[in-house]
Amino acid sequence: MTSLWTRATRIADETPPSRNRLIDFLRVFSIVVVVLGHWLAAIPHLVDGSLRVSHALELSTGIHYVTWALQIMPIFFIVGGYSNAKSLTAARRDGTRRRVWLAARYHRLMTPIVPFLLAWSLLVPILGAFVDRDLLKLASQVAAVPLWFLAVYLLAVAVAPWTFEAWRRWRWWTVAVPVGVAVINDVLRFGDGWPAQLAWTNYVFVWLTIHQLGYRWAEMDKELPAGRGWLAALTGLGALAGLTTFGPYPVALIGVPGDPFSNTTPPTVVLFAVTLIQIGLISVAAPWLRRVLDRRRVWAAVVLVSGMIMSLFVWHMTAMVFTIGIATLLGNVGFTVEPLTALWWATRPLWFVVIGVVLLPLVAFFGRFEQRAQTGETAPRPVALAVGIVASAGALAASAAFGTARVDDFPLRWWVPLLLIVGTFLAGMFTFRPER
Repeated sequence: MTSLWTRATRIADETPPSRNRLIDFLRVFSIVVVVLGHWLAAIPHLVDGSLRVSHALELSTGIHYVTWALQIMPIFFIVGGYSNAKSLTAARRDGTRRRVWLAARYHRLMTPIVPFLLAWSLLVPILGAFVDRDLLKLASQVAAVPLWFLAVYLLAVAVAPWTFEAWRRWRWWTVAVPVGVAVINDVLRFGDGWPAQLAWTNYVFVWLTIHQLGYRWAEMDKELPAGRGWLAALTGLGALAGLTTFGPYPVALIGVPGDPFSNTTPPTVVLFAVTLIQIGLISVAAPWLRRVLDRRRVWAAVVLVSGMIMSLFVWHMTAMVFTIGIATLLGNVGFTVEPLTALWWATRPLWFVVIGVVLLPLVAFFGRFEQRAQTGETAPRPVALAVGIVASAGALAASAAFGTARVDDFPLRWWVPLLLIVGTFLAGMFTFRPER
């Protein structure tokens, strides 16, 4: 850790004045909030002497409003749009081909993910020899749940060269049209006779629209004035309150097990209101945040976490699964506290620390892959790259939905790692020559 801090401090000291530090902070902030939110939502506890892992939102509707603060993914997509716009602009200026840019972005995103899926694919057959198959299936699925967002983001990156060009040409129409389609999709979804499968297209119309807003931020390269920021935040809050109070939308901004509808699976227009709130609050807080980020140690901390942020995100649920397994072997230590009581809330910081201790060696080891991710000048053929990206996104989505374990004769969903391997080879991940 000392060497990592030294490296982060050196990089922080070399940061050019032109770099928008707020973007890096928001990327780290959004992922850290998601991690802590996942750890908070999972409640392992004893029921009639048996271990059960419940979802916090299942146990109390009163805390559904907490998700209004914890649903932070719009920030990540906005920041992603900003970064992709800046990178694409620089690539165009330097004469970099689109497929070279796409390959570089693909490699940076997938480098920390490939070891994760391969590790779980090896772990499942080993544990399958002496761990209950149903329990193993649940563990692998819980560990892989966060990958849904990376599957969507990978597709957003894959089409970024074209969505960015669309923004430059048609401007706000590239936001208004998909917003309109998402609204129509929701109206039909909550009505009768609409095929449920079509509602899943909102993964494109909602998240890619939010990604488009990052292009506007990159173009302005500044936030809204404070007055407009407050107006945006209050307008978004009013829309969110109205949609969830008088409309058909659930209060919770993440899926609640057993509920017939969710605001995220698939996404609904409620997330546009959340996005407006977050844009407003970022604009209001930006001047203060920039002053804080100018401090050497604060900025070095952001650089440190940013260098392994995807590894932290990919492995954080695995660390929780391992923590629950270890506590179970130790006699269900810590699982006798009644969920959502004052004592339970008081012990949450300790719960975070314990999982963090388990997560630290995973990130320290696997984070090395992320830190060594390089860019270069070669790329596969366009068709191979396109098929590889789609296959990789499919592997991520399948892992999030099903995990890598199953309960029949062979405990491994063999086609999930196979799809990933095919995708990465087609996208040239293992033939990519880093620049020197």
